[in-house]
Amino acid sequence: METLTYREPRLVALALLVIVAAGLSALLAIGRQEDPTITNLFATVTTPFPGADPARVETLVTAEIEDKLREISEVDTLTSASATGISIIQVELSDQLADGRIEQVWSEIRDAVAEAEAAFPEGVQSPDFDTDGSGAYSAIVALSAGHDGVPLTIIARYAEDLANRLRSVPGTKLADIYGAPEEEVLVTVDPVRSAALGLTADAVSTAVRAADSKGQSGRLRGADNDLIIDLEGDITAVDRVRQVILREGVDGQVTRVADIARVTRGPRQPVEEAALFNGAPAVLVAAKLEDGLQVDVWMSDVKAALDTAFAAIPGGIDAALIFDQSRYTADRLSEVATNMAIGVALVVGVLLITLGLRAAAIVALILPVVSLATLATMNVIGLAIHQMSVTGLIVALGLLVDAGIVMTDE
Repeated sequence: METLTYREPRLVALALLVIVAAGLSALLAIGRQEDPTITNLFATVTTPFPGADPARVETLVTAEIEDKLREISEVDTLTSASATGISIIQVELSDQLADGRIEQVWSEIRDAVAEAEAAFPEGVQSPDFDTDGSGAYSAIVALSAGHDGVPLTIIARYAEDLANRLRSVPGTKLADIYGAPEEEVLVTVDPVRSAALGLTADAVSTAVRAADSKGQSGRLRGADNDLIIDLEGDITAVDRVRQVILREGVDGQVTRVADIARVTRGPRQPVEEAALFNGAPAVLVAAKLEDGLQVDVWMSDVKAALDTAFAAIPGGIDAALIFDQSRYTADRLSEVATNMAIGVALVVGVLLITLGLRAAAIVALILPVVSLATLATMNVIGLAIHQMSVTGLIVALGLLVDAGIVMTDE
């Protein structure tokens, strides 16, 4: 076995050809991204309870969620904080959990939070379950008002359409929107007029809520039929709110919302979050790539989708791709390849002078062959090319040069 490679040179040539072919094939197929994939074991459950003191939040919200989450054996640590009007629970999974099981556990936790929500008292808002705290976005698009001063509420609708387009691009993991204002219909009651009629703000709110008939009003069941009864008149426009009847007199007098209040529609103030682009208010659409894919190939599909979306955006809205991770990734890999080529050239040059042509040729052959073999192995085990893997490859190749020189000299 010690002299097999000397006795069978064609076997060595075949092995080299296989390594080169596998490495070149892997170079075209292996995932390319800027940062390594981080396994996310942390999540946050945020539940608003407006107007409630910390003791009520702890008893009625936080404790309910924690009791459900403790039933899941994969949950390692629960850390909660109950403040005035809000409950925040931090969830940490066991670090012994297999990667393929993590998403299933997150799904079980979502179901547990939904079960706890069923026991919440009136006034508690739906919990926000966030597991996307790790990883960087691969593309960010900014939409801002041009010279026409288009409201952010209009821009947000185009941003939502753009986010849906990005979600449909193959390889997109998620698409988030930042800086979009939340729209609301505000009913501002005139205190003088309402006091003269004996109407309070709560009475106006109750009347508006009762006028919005979005739920079913009843069911009609027969021997062969089962029908749902709905009432017309649900609130779909601001004018419908103004026409809501608050009081009817004995002589037919009618008091409507418009008689004692001003009804407007616009962004909720104060805003929960704001985004700026070039110093102007904007709405940002950020997309993230699936793990292990090629960011440059995915980005070409994203740009094609953006070209179609930008064509549908009116002239009063400025849209621009402000972050393209593929460009940074390509520049970084190109820089690494250039540095590696310079390093190989220097090593071969030094060896050519000190050890001669044969030793320099052997070491020069080792570096590309081992690099291609490494790429093939990385492709098989699903490890993408990124900052950390390339750094490790360079360090390993430096050690390989030393080993190659020793073995050649020996």
